Amino acid sequence: MTLRLPRLFAVVLACCVLTPVGVDAQGPPPPGAMPAPPTQPAPPLPQDQLDALLAPIALYPDQLLSQVLMASTYPLEVVEAARFTQQNPGLKGEALDQALQGKNWDPSVQSLAAFPQVLAMMSDKLEWTQQLGDAFLANQQQVMETVQSLRARAQAAGNLRSTEQQRVIVQDRAIVIEPVQPQVVYVPVYNPLVIYGPWWAPAYQPWFWYPPAVYGYPPLGPAFGVGIVWGAAWAVSYNHWGWCHPNWHGGSINVNVTNNYFFNRPQYRDRYAGGMWQHQPEHRRGVAYRDVNVQNRYVRTNNAGVQTREAYRGRDVSPVASTAPTGGAQRQGNFDRSAQGAARPADRSATMERPAPGAAANTRVRPAPTPTNAPSAPAATNVQPRPTPTPLATQSRPTLTFNANQSQPQAQQYSNRGAQSRASMNQALPGSAAAAHANPQGAGHARSAESGGNRAEGGARREGGAQK
Repeated sequence: MTLRLPRLFAVVLACCVLTPVGVDAQGPPPPGAMPAPPTQPAPPLPQDQLDALLAPIALYPDQLLSQVLMASTYPLEVVEAARFTQQNPGLKGEALDQALQGKNWDPSVQSLAAFPQVLAMMSDKLEWTQQLGDAFLANQQQVMETVQSLRARAQAAGNLRSTEQQRVIVQDRAIVIEPVQPQVVYVPVYNPLVIYGPWWAPAYQPWFWYPPAVYGYPPLGPAFGVGIVWGAAWAVSYNHWGWCHPNWHGGSINVNVTNNYFFNRPQYRDRYAGGMWQHQPEHRRGVAYRDVNVQNRYVRTNNAGVQTREAYRGRDVSPVASTAPTGGAQRQGNFDRSAQGAARPADRSATMERPAPGAAANTRVRPAPTPTNAPSAPAATNVQPRPTPTPLATQSRPTLTFNANQSQPQAQQYSNRGAQSRASMNQALPGSAAAAHANPQGAGHARSAESGGNRAEGGARREGGAQK
């Protein structure tokens, strides 16, 4: 039994070490990890939650508060700047500005390098920093009004007044906080649960962050629970102070780029020509926005790339509805073939019924067909006119002539031509029948002589045969 207790204690201790516990702040995501963008509009933050977010910084001097609000929209650059100031604690003034020249952080983040304790707080409370930046991007006017409401609560509780470190005044119905000496700035530290009076929203409790002793603050004691605690003074130059201030009634932050070395560059000077701060999404470093509406405002989504990825994953990609440039009705892919500007009725069967020919509702009149005028052919050049044809009734026919030879059969014609040829030959030969008709006597003597010769020739042939 005694041997099992140490082993059991070791198992329980290992389980406690390996079990994840809730933390107040989260570290930055890995460099290669890209957060998933939001797909649905996020609901607006409740006012009580917004009060809890702004309570730790609402009593900062106006210009320092403006720098924190702008820099909170770039949480990863805030972490990098906080590490830089922790690794270089002795850099101040001109040496600090020269060291920041090689950094590509947003000017609002670079200006906070003169306040390392503020960067350390924002880096330790990284989740709060990102939520503050998202709330500021979603509704700057609401953030400005919330700060004024918190200041009014602290002033009513007797915890916000002018001191040796700061001056509290009311200008144009707004509570303004500014340092007594512009070259020296004190950063206030206080407990939000005490400085504003009894907290009114138990569901949203604000946090507080007490800086380490290295920043000149006294050890945590009873004074922290009753009012504002002051630390060491921070000497600042025009690059870190005097170039921005909140526009309380306009719901924005006004900037003067000529009074800030980090802003007075071509890539920033043209963007802030109107004197109003604008969020730059390239300094977001891929951190997802809380609201899809805010994301669409600053980041352009590649719909073709999204559809390609969805199709590759085997998901159904529905065609995107497009609106005709001329203001026609929207068409869903190639399925809606309705005319532009005309909406199809919900129940088409009611409109397809044709009334009877004699019914009173049959008031349609079919329009007369409009003749289509064919386009005229272009006029031809150098074309001879076509002669007018003569009617058949007025044409003269040639006289027919009869040819007896042509009317005979073809065989009889060939026979007659042969007889004519033989007759011509007989007339040409002396012993022919034609010659006999011309000289009957000569012809007889000739026949007698011919027959005698034939008889003599026959006798000679017989004699030769006997001799043999």
